[in-house]
Amino acid sequence: MPSWFRLSALWENRAMRLVRVAVPVLQGRRRFHFDKGRRWSLVEHVILDALCRSGETAQNLAEGAGIPRRVAIESLIRLMRAGWVEMVAETTGVTFHATPNGRLAAERDELPAVPRRLSRVMNFVVDQITGTIYRSRELTYYHDHVVKERADREPIIYLKRPNEVFETEVRPLVEALFLDDEKFVSMEWGGDRLADRWALVTVRDNEPEGLPARAPRALIDAVREAALKAPETPREGRPIEHSREDYRKFRTVPEMTIHSVDVTGRDLILGGQEHEDTLRRVLVGARHRVVIHSTFISEQRFVGLLPTIEMALGRGVAIDVLWGQNDARDDVRASREAVRKIREVISSRGLVNLNVHPFSTSSHCKIIIADVADGGAIGAWVGSCNWLSSSFQSFEGSIRLRDETIVAEVVEQVAELSKGTNGHWISLTNELAALAVGLRARASPTKRGRGEAQVVLGSQHAQLVRQARDECQRRMFVASHRFGVAGWAAVLEPALAAGARKEVDVSAYYGTASSSFGGANVAAATRRASQSGVRVRPVIVPRMHAKVLAWDEDAVVITSQNWLSADPSENRPRQEIGIFVRAPGLANNLIGRFEAARLE
Repeated sequence: MPSWFRLSALWENRAMRLVRVAVPVLQGRRRFHFDKGRRWSLVEHVILDALCRSGETAQNLAEGAGIPRRVAIESLIRLMRAGWVEMVAETTGVTFHATPNGRLAAERDELPAVPRRLSRVMNFVVDQITGTIYRSRELTYYHDHVVKERADREPIIYLKRPNEVFETEVRPLVEALFLDDEKFVSMEWGGDRLADRWALVTVRDNEPEGLPARAPRALIDAVREAALKAPETPREGRPIEHSREDYRKFRTVPEMTIHSVDVTGRDLILGGQEHEDTLRRVLVGARHRVVIHSTFISEQRFVGLLPTIEMALGRGVAIDVLWGQNDARDDVRASREAVRKIREVISSRGLVNLNVHPFSTSSHCKIIIADVADGGAIGAWVGSCNWLSSSFQSFEGSIRLRDETIVAEVVEQVAELSKGTNGHWISLTNELAALAVGLRARASPTKRGRGEAQVVLGSQHAQLVRQARDECQRRMFVASHRFGVAGWAAVLEPALAAGARKEVDVSAYYGTASSSFGGANVAAATRRASQSGVRVRPVIVPRMHAKVLAWDEDAVVITSQNWLSADPSENRPRQEIGIFVRAPGLANNLIGRFEAARLE
């Protein structure tokens, strides 16, 4: 018998065996508070408002609102159950009318909801291969001693438990544990760590059985791979482990959704003065809430803002301040020391509802969240400006976001940062997680804006550089505060590839060279780039601090990442946070305003 045939037969026999794979999981148990009862949607409010003016058929309502007839009927049923809509049989057919109570409800900014506030202790499970979170009934878990006893009786192979500390993320946890009619309010952090457990997955004919339907492909593949290396017979007292070279590749930076939004050039904030005006408008105009994440904090700048901050506090606005990194420059106090002194000032003045958190988030991002939009809607500002240390003399770049869906994702990223490096939920984490849930609930499912936007995390910036390289037809523009070694491979090489197409004009601007790069290296890199038609220029006036990538007429990425000197790791996705926006004429608007500022 040929050797290849014998090997094939052995493989087939091995694949037909039934084995079990022990998957490392973490088991958590927390008490959650939530509201039970589905809130009213914007569509239902619009339908009720329409019925207050005249009776309509379900078909007319669906066509007028641009929604499926089924959605209109489901909304009408809910409104009738609330006593706000009644059905009337007329000679022309069945029409729907608002009741007197329905007319009163429709006059409110939001339809009154009467959910029940409940709490319950919930178990959850996290698989350590991909970081996916499940309800405990989705993925049964076992204690270590139970699995070891079974390994004495049946073939079991262990997927080796990773050494990395795992942190549960806000959105996956909320989405996994709550039903459609349950709205997350808060979680009580017990302080106890997640417990090491094992999930046993049966593999028959090389097909895993019993995994949840939403188990990611990476977990299924890892289980299959381990099953092929399972022992032929039980190994009493000798557990067999299968180890991957690197589990991190299964835990990629979360893919962020592309949202339909309304963004125009008026939402771009460019230059130092515009950023200072924005910060003061936020503090003066906020109705209830302001959250600021500033990479650095200057005691002098913060104290200078205190009169404006105190006015906001006097109106009942609650303000939280998070910060990311220390600045080691001799002429600027370290952020940690500045925070200590600021907290002393806050305490001495007896300022309540102002919380400058004492821990570092280790993030370089710059974000504001505040309710200053019409009607107190939450908006977000994302970009390059260190709001609480800047002198507002440099050219900065930020963008304001108004649409609920994209703002909700920004809020969730700040919720993650609020946990600090130890991963502990604090009251601000709970508040921001609940705020994101509420924003999504209020978002219109049918809204279509004139543009699109997406949150950009960490290593996803490199993907957008490649996207710009492949898409751009006429122009590619890069602005960065620093120019360093990492910028060549991360940005300039893709830019050179774009510049090699003669019709593409590529320009890169920077404010200062990284100390580790050196003048000779800068000159060599600039000369090499120019040979391929890529212009790399320093900008002295105004001082460059913006971090922008733009191409052609419409596409813009505004971020905290220095495009020409940073290349963040996938292990720290929130080290840098930016926004990719595509809207008519947005890149033209930004580049034109930059050129105007440079020529002043």
